[in-house]
Amino acid sequence: MSDAEPGVVRGLRLVHGMLTLVREETAGKSWDRFVEHHPAATVAHLSAWGRIVAGAYGHPSVYLSIDDDGETLGLLPLVLVSSRIFGRRLVSMPFLDYGGVLVSPAAPTGAVEPVLVDAALAVARQQRVQGLGLRQLNPLPLPYPTASDRVTMLLEVTTRDAVWKALSSERRNRIRKGEKNGLTAAWCGAEALDDFYRVFAVNMRDLGSPVHSRAFFRLMLEELPGTARVLLVRDRDGRAVGAAVCLFFRDTIMVPWVSSLREAFALCPNFVLYWEVIRFGCENGYRTLDLGRSFKNAGTHEFKRQWGAVDHTLPWISIDTAPDAAPSVDRDASRFAPMIAAWKRLPVPLANLVGPWIRGQVPN
Repeated sequence: MSDAEPGVVRGLRLVHGMLTLVREETAGKSWDRFVEHHPAATVAHLSAWGRIVAGAYGHPSVYLSIDDDGETLGLLPLVLVSSRIFGRRLVSMPFLDYGGVLVSPAAPTGAVEPVLVDAALAVARQQRVQGLGLRQLNPLPLPYPTASDRVTMLLEVTTRDAVWKALSSERRNRIRKGEKNGLTAAWCGAEALDDFYRVFAVNMRDLGSPVHSRAFFRLMLEELPGTARVLLVRDRDGRAVGAAVCLFFRDTIMVPWVSSLREAFALCPNFVLYWEVIRFGCENGYRTLDLGRSFKNAGTHEFKRQWGAVDHTLPWISIDTAPDAAPSVDRDASRFAPMIAAWKRLPVPLANLVGPWIRGQVPN
């Protein structure tokens, strides 16, 4: 390993019994073929995320896979997130709700998962990181405690009429109010990035959260054409008042980055936006709408629940690899409450200037 490139793992093969562990700094086409054909794969397992995170924030990736005579039996994508403020973490995958170990249904039961996690822990110790985070969508057969305080909110979509009738009268009235107020929703591509980012950046400042860099979303739209799309809600004057970047993977639409301008809340842009995602999903053969993660009983959790979404607990695994290390931000953000309060008072241009530098160091 080069001293000039901390965190980068060069190609290496190690044999564990009949299995071969492969460690690389980049992923080839065979990686994405495995992901695309795996029934339990998530969008976070695609190799593009390593390039997006590296391009936007400079974080190196490590790709672990298990082969048996040339056949891939499992994989684990990892990103090394380094911060002088928040410490060093090895995460699968930062900035996303999913990631972690992905094992072929054809693999011997319980044989591949521990090899991949042990290999990840070896990388973590080698890189002197404080912890390993695996953002599993579903539980793993491993002897590590899993989180139970976070859920992702899943809404089953069938037909437009059926979903509409299942909504409360309050939801339907707010959607109608938004439409009567002249709000319109439209799906866009990279040409709408500036409009999205203006809405998103203001909302993140209002929430007290450093904003992702514009490059993060630009690279996402470039690396994942068709998978990442922009949704804009405009008012009568054509101004964007609500916006989202959605991810489309198989039969699921994800809404991980969504915002509306507070000054336009009375127009109900959020309601028009979410209804457009639901309508589009119903009319284009999608089966699940993932409204994104929330802490149980948080305000965002209740908002999503009122659309008919149900909890799916995220069994994330966090393993400390350094003694007496402070918990990662995604496990305990309470100690940063004064920073959050101060951030809400920053002018938007200053928040947009400094925010991406901080945001890139927080794997949430």
